[in-house]
Amino acid sequence: MTDAVLTFEDLSGTVSIRETTSGRRSISVRLHDSRTFSPRTQWTTRYPVDLIHKILLVKGAAWLCDEIARDEDPDGVESDIRASVLGYVTGEEVNGSRVLDFGCGSGASSMVLARLFPSAQICGIELVEDLLTTARQRAEVMEIRNVSFHLSPAPDRIADTIGPFDHILLSAVFEHLLPHERAPLMQAIWDVLAPGGILFINQTPDSRFPVEVHTTGLPLIHYLPDSAAFRLARTLSRRGLAAESDESLLRKGIRGSTPAKILRLLADNTPAPVLLRPRYQSLHRQSDIWYRAARARLASRGNVLHRKVFPPIVDIMVGLAIPIAPYLSIAVQKPLNRVQSQA
Repeated sequence: MTDAVLTFEDLSGTVSIRETTSGRRSISVRLHDSRTFSPRTQWTTRYPVDLIHKILLVKGAAWLCDEIARDEDPDGVESDIRASVLGYVTGEEVNGSRVLDFGCGSGASSMVLARLFPSAQICGIELVEDLLTTARQRAEVMEIRNVSFHLSPAPDRIADTIGPFDHILLSAVFEHLLPHERAPLMQAIWDVLAPGGILFINQTPDSRFPVEVHTTGLPLIHYLPDSAAFRLARTLSRRGLAAESDESLLRKGIRGSTPAKILRLLADNTPAPVLLRPRYQSLHRQSDIWYRAARARLASRGNVLHRKVFPPIVDIMVGLAIPIAPYLSIAVQKPLNRVQSQA
């Protein structure tokens, strides 16, 4: 191993990359402003330097490590998708099917889906060409063959030529839609979902939960009118939101949803959508799905205190059968006919 360190700079920080004895690369990020929010500032990856640099150019230093870990950390996106998909269906039902990863971003969720279901055909759709370029480079470098990526024509539209799909996943997507985009997009998604198919929505903040953990980290703002919630986000959040406009706060995901609100967006369809209950992996409520994934994540991250304190709290929440969690993990089925009901 060489002691040489490769360094890149961007507006938000300095990125250092060092080769390790295992042939991986250790990434360390030093942010120029300590107030800049970053989920991770260190990660050790299989990614080659060219791909790391590409992700840096697209996501910035503050989000570089997190974006790579979204693909590689088994306790991250993979854990969420395992629970939120395989809590409702079996792997055999997904393998051999066509799966739409709507709002795939830089492709991390698509990479996870392609590995979990190697016989499925994964189609990632994204609105931003730079993100799609990164996703395609990821798939090429990682030699993932059962995935393709397509440019979305608009935030609330899907190209008619790419459907139908047996399963559709919105992973950490729905909350970033503006209010006026939600209804037309959900209908467009429903139109390309095959009869009998299932729409999965996960990692969207549950607006019934007392703390808004996704964008602001503030309590109770889910229950406030938009104007009050936005004002508190700008003044009280420690996540550097002071200069954000109302629209940018919405785009960042400050307003989540509930299962009932999502179903209302699809209420005009016949036959009516069916909200499924988890049936597998000892999961009984949709809230169990997030708590299962969160426990694994909390047990492996953070300092010793976090690893000792938070997993037992999650266990208590599950033991009390708390019906809501910070994030939704729901599945909605498109019935085959008018008389189909949930088994």
